[in-house]
Amino acid sequence: MPRLPWQTTQLTPALRQWLEDYPVGGIILFSDNVVSIAQVQALTTDLQDASSIPLFIATDEEGGSVSRVGRLFDNSDFPILPALEVGRTGDTEIAYQTGRTIGVQLLSLGINMNFAPVADVWTNPANTVIGNRAFGQDPETASLMVESTVRGLYSAGVMSVVKHFPGHGDTYEDSHFLLAVYPHDRERFDQIEAPPFISGIQADTDGVMIGHIATPQLQNPTAPLEWMEPWLEAGNLPATFSDFWLQDILRGEMEFEGLIITDALDMRALTDNFTPAQIAVGTFIAGADILLMPTDVTATFDALIAALNEGIFDEERLHQSLRRIFWAKNGL
Repeated sequence: MPRLPWQTTQLTPALRQWLEDYPVGGIILFSDNVVSIAQVQALTTDLQDASSIPLFIATDEEGGSVSRVGRLFDNSDFPILPALEVGRTGDTEIAYQTGRTIGVQLLSLGINMNFAPVADVWTNPANTVIGNRAFGQDPETASLMVESTVRGLYSAGVMSVVKHFPGHGDTYEDSHFLLAVYPHDRERFDQIEAPPFISGIQADTDGVMIGHIATPQLQNPTAPLEWMEPWLEAGNLPATFSDFWLQDILRGEMEFEGLIITDALDMRALTDNFTPAQIAVGTFIAGADILLMPTDVTATFDALIAALNEGIFDEERLHQSLRRIFWAKNGL
C-alpha cells in the first residue's frame, strides 16, 4: 500500500501505467493529495476504476493534529476533538460519535480505511510523537475510548486500524527518525499497553498497525532470517520483524484474525538500518499482511517475488494474507 507521488491530485496516465505495472492492494492519501471534496471523490473513483480488484483507500484521520481531510468539512455542529480531549471527557458516546462522524466524512470521499484510533497509552510526557493523539495515561480510559471509536467508524462503513502495536506511548524516540525502544517487561505490557489493543480487537477492528519499536525485554529467542540475528542479540529487533509480537502475541494470545499492517516503511527507524529488500521480506515473514509505504515499490515487489521463488516463504503463507485481504475487501 504505497502513497501517491507528492502532490498527486488526479489519476494521470503515468500513474495509471504504474498501477498496471505494480497492482497494489491499496493507496494511502495525505494532505498533499487533498484539495477539495469533489477532487478527492474524483481521485478515489478513478483509482478504483483503474484497479481490477477493489482497493483499500486509506488515510490518517485521527482528529486533532493528525488530520488529512478534516479541513474539507464544517464540523461546527460536532467539533472533532483531539483524542486526549475526548479521553478527558470520560464519555464513550463522544468517542463513538467522533468515530462515526469521521467515518461518514471519509466514506463520502471514497476513503474506506482509517488508520485510527491510536491505542497507545501516553505514559511518557516527553513522548511528543504521540502526545494528544492518545486518549490519555490510563489504560482503562484508553480501552473504552478505543472500543467506542472503532464501533463508530464501523457504523459508518469505514474500516478501522488501531495503532501502534505493541505500544508507542512510553518511548522517548520518534520512529519517524529513530528506532523506538519500549524498555519494559511483560507484566507492565499486560497491565498498561495491551488493554486498549485488546479492546479494539474485541470491538472487531479491521486492522492492527505495527510500530517500529524494539522491545529488548520481550522478544523471541530466535530470528527467522540470518540478518536479523545481530539485532535480536542486541535487543534491537523492531517489532515490525518480530514473529513473537505478530504471531505469538497478536495472532495467538490476543486471537486477532484481521489485517496486520506495518507502520510506514519509509520511516528512518527502518530505512537507516535495513535495505528495502530486508524490510519487505522481514515484515512479511514476521506476519504482516500489508506493507505500508515502502520507499521503493519496485524493489519491494521484486524482493517478495524473489523470496517466494527462493522458498524463503511458500504460497500458503502468501495465501494466508490474501485470504484476509480479500475477506476485508468483500464488502467494498
